[in-house]
Amino acid sequence: MKRFLDAYGEDLEFGQIQMNYLDWSFQDAKGKADLLKQFDIPIWVMEPLRGGSLSKLASEYEERLTMLRPEEKIPAWGFRFLQSIPEVTVILSGMSTYEQLEENIATFEEERPLTQDERKCLLKIADEMLVKKTVPCTACRYCTSHCPMELDIPRLIGLYNEYTVTGGGFIAPMVVGVLPENKRPSACIGCKSCEQVCPQQIQISVVMKEFSDALK
Repeated sequence: MKRFLDAYGEDLEFGQIQMNYLDWSFQDAKGKADLLKQFDIPIWVMEPLRGGSLSKLASEYEERLTMLRPEEKIPAWGFRFLQSIPEVTVILSGMSTYEQLEENIATFEEERPLTQDERKCLLKIADEMLVKKTVPCTACRYCTSHCPMELDIPRLIGLYNEYTVTGGGFIAPMVVGVLPENKRPSACIGCKSCEQVCPQQIQISVVMKEFSDALK
């Protein structure tokens, strides 16, 4: 990214990056934000709620946040976090229902940046979530069009995450077990074509091998 900015930074009107409180450390959104700040480039944010995964948290996390801001809904915490970063000028948030649209409008009617203690709590929750070692796939599906085996990679990664979070469980093995042999993680040939277009820079071939080995 720095090489690109060194070459073209002076011509950029903004820099669009994936940023949310989970990716602040996991995808080094902080480092990217600091770099854009050095070049005095405004930040446009995509995936502020990480594909909706941050719109609902585990009950233990929601309780901790609600204690700090009883009136704030959980999705709003993702936006308040971004409001705490002065360089962020645009936040792009996908919405699938009219209710979500209304909630987002209500949230952005005012700016309520997080206090230092609130920010510390939110980032601690993010660190705890990352301990679960889930793969940060947002199901953009760029990978699927580059897979010579035509694997449904986002679905397989979702099953991998299910398997990892539950420490095995029965759901992932059961679902993979009913897939055709040529559509299972073991069918991955490790060509890495998918990895070349993955916005999250996921080592998909490694994930497929680990998943396949775990299911043996």
